[in-house]
This record gives sequence, structure tokens and C-alpha cells, in this order.
Amino acid sequence: MSVLESGPVARERMASRGELSARTWAAYAAAAAYARAGRPGTRRTVTIVGMRQIAMVNFDLLMEFELTVLPDGMPPYPAAAQQLVSPRQARQLRPGLTLDASVDPSNPDAIWLRLESLAAQ
Repeated sequence: MSVLESGPVARERMASRGELSARTWAAYAAAAAYARAGRPGTRRTVTIVGMRQIAMVNFDLLMEFELTVLPDGMPPYPAAAQQLVSPRQARQLRPGLTLDASVDPSNPDAIWLRLESLAAQ
């Protein structure tokens, strides 16, 4: 018998993560595919309003970010994004931090944080 089979709380927690992960991975896969396809999207500046860790994938953290997107010449708007982050990068992230991001022009809610801009700060 495994540890997961022996603990009803653990089984319940894993089931809820499974439901969450289907939605999370679909959103993450779409954003990652968009970024890998060489379509960088529209560059925008975003400010982190809030953040939390959702899961751990190998040694990286799956983080959910509450953001304020600051489009040029338009009013700011709230958005959310989920992205894998290394532990080193996670230590540098905090609410109030401003970063560069790529936004899919056909879907302004599809946001990919450009974490390489952390090195410049």
C-alpha cells in the first residue's frame, strides 16, 4: 500500500490538484507554445499585484500571478497568468515588481512573463 492510498486527505488533495492541473496545463501549454513558435507577441509592461505557488514540477514552481497590464496609450487592465518559474527567479519576484511581458494580440489575457528581464533589475 502506498502513502497516497493510506491517506484519505492526501487522495483528496491529489484529486483536486488533478482537476486544477488540467486547466493549468492547458493554459500553460498554450502560452509556452505561442512563445516557442517564435511569435513574441506584443511587448507590454506588467506589474505584479499578487502571486502564489500552485504546484511544483520537477524542480520548478508553477506560479499564478495577478497582474496589472500597462498597454501603451490605453488604460491599465487586470489579468492573471500562470507560468513555470525557477526557484532562483521565484526569490526575486514580489508584488509591486514591474516586468516585461508578451501578450498575444488576439487574446489580451494570454500573457507570458519575460523573466529574463529580472537579471537587469
